Amino acid sequence: MANKFKIGFLILHLIFGFYLINFFLDFIVMPEAINQINDILLAFSGILVVLGGINFLRTGKKSYSKE
Repeated sequence: MANKFKIGFLILHLIFGFYLINFFLDFIVMPEAINQINDILLAFSGILVVLGGINFLRTGKKSYSKE
């Protein structure tokens, strides 16, 4: 169960990460329906970036305490 959650979380990070990159570089043209909810997607992407940073810091602390 935990592995499915981690894989799902990784997929969410990848999708919204590519969305953030595409938002600034415009290498893929987005449909108008996605552009209408742009603010919500950007906010959700920012939350995922913050959660990813916190998770990175948490795993870093665990690896140092084992040594």
